[in-house]
Amino acid sequence: MTLRSRFNNKYKNSSLNVALIGAGQMGQGIVSQLSKQEAIHLSYIVDRNIEKAKEAQKRYEQNKENSPIISIEISSINLDDVDIVIEATGSPITGAIVADFVLNNGIDLILLNVETEATIGLELRRIAEKNNCILTVGHGDEPTAAMELYNFAIDLSFDVISIGKGKNNIFNQFAVPSDLKIEARQKRMNPKMLTSFVDGTKTMVEMTALANAIDFTVDKDGMHGPESTYDQLSNIFIPREDGGILSSKGVVDFAFGIAPGVFTIIYSEDDYVNYEMEYLKMGRGPYWTLYRPYHLTSLEIPRTIFHLSMNRETILSANVWNVYVAAYAKKDMKPGEQLDSIGGICYFGVATNKNKNPGYLPVGIAEKSTIIKQVMKGDPIYLEQVEIDQNTIYKMWKEQEENLE
Repeated sequence: MTLRSRFNNKYKNSSLNVALIGAGQMGQGIVSQLSKQEAIHLSYIVDRNIEKAKEAQKRYEQNKENSPIISIEISSINLDDVDIVIEATGSPITGAIVADFVLNNGIDLILLNVETEATIGLELRRIAEKNNCILTVGHGDEPTAAMELYNFAIDLSFDVISIGKGKNNIFNQFAVPSDLKIEARQKRMNPKMLTSFVDGTKTMVEMTALANAIDFTVDKDGMHGPESTYDQLSNIFIPREDGGILSSKGVVDFAFGIAPGVFTIIYSEDDYVNYEMEYLKMGRGPYWTLYRPYHLTSLEIPRTIFHLSMNRETILSANVWNVYVAAYAKKDMKPGEQLDSIGGICYFGVATNKNKNPGYLPVGIAEKSTIIKQVMKGDPIYLEQVEIDQNTIYKMWKEQEENLE
């Protein structure tokens, strides 16, 4: 029996009520999928752009009679009428505000906002556990797609050497939205969102969230990111002594040439297992590649709802805090300048190990911070070089840091 069938049986005389925060590109896909689920009712759609919310409402009404309430305010949601909230804004600041509101009221939260998870994921997990609810990154993004490969490998007693994703955008850490306006229009994307892909921040955020869920690290600041084909992966993402590029095992990384897939490199010392793997045409061991050639982003969110309802456990959330995403300057900046958001003109993200570089400014708390000491283009921005806006995500990050000491 499929998870959906089990879910529908559970709710055959009722429905599970969902609220959606964020009606942008990801949110619209979620609405389309939820409108086809007979046992799920989308109760609320919240977006600061009311026209986007109206667009999503109309999309939902194509398949459902009961229309969701739309609003520009998170506070308009009556959580007594909601079982699960989905956060899909992509803004770390908004993600923290939503998480604070939802988790402290004991409501399950699905994040499509990996930026928030990569900034305060450990604190969010603590709050969720305190309030007997569940926080998870949703199905469909690379971290959860890769996590499924990881779980599969661990279940079969393989050693996981490395794990990662394919990157399909050009890589230009100094890209700014004005450079990408035409491409963004062609792809029907927000220019800042596209910029966060091109400048690498999104990849750094995604792999950081994965690393902190499975107790991995990065092999070097920013990871390696080589060119590769599927067949080459198990020769590249392995230890140097065996011909690969890694100085350590248990790392996250990415590769050009295999997008939109995710991969994990596994290892076995068992002669018979390696014989079976060769017989099954998995290549030549003792390193092997497990690969999923796709991820369907917001279209997979119904699976997360089914999973939460039926299994009552997280799919991906932080268990440790090994890695964070540091802000590096896209330009020279003088005291008094205020930092913009991820995907803007001020900074790009670089995944780094916390035990190596604890003093950099995390990208998730950078927005609205003010430069107080000069920063040079290409350099990491240090915490001591900025005055950080005292907002919700900063307070939650600070609490997380204090708990780590």
